[in-house]
Amino acid sequence: MTYRVEFFDADGAFLGERRVPPGQNALPLAPAPRPPKGRRFDHWEPQVSYVHANVRAVAVYTPKEYLVTFLSETGAVLKREYVPHGHDAVPPRYSPGGSPVRWNGRTQNIQRPQAFSAVVEEQIA
Repeated sequence: MTYRVEFFDADGAFLGERRVPPGQNALPLAPAPRPPKGRRFDHWEPQVSYVHANVRAVAVYTPKEYLVTFLSETGAVLKREYVPHGHDAVPPRYSPGGSPVRWNGRTQNIQRPQAFSAVVEEQIA
């Protein structure tokens, strides 16, 4: 006797079927899910370990997160944060000697790990 475990992508696309003996784990047999851009596979819902009935498992994805680092003009770490794919990083408040600062890149729509360096604006008296 075996149970049928059907695997589906989050959009409902059929990914495959496996036969599993009672009480066995279907995870080693699971097909590779296809995460959308900016997301990663998290788990199957419902869980497919210790199978005791036919199961329809759906892939669950979560947003990828990227480490974003903000550095002073001298390279000292001012802030580190994890930013979900497509979200904006929040720069630290930083004003060495009261000078205005800008960052050497776009802190919006983060799609990979990044480091931003402070660029100190010269003040003209």
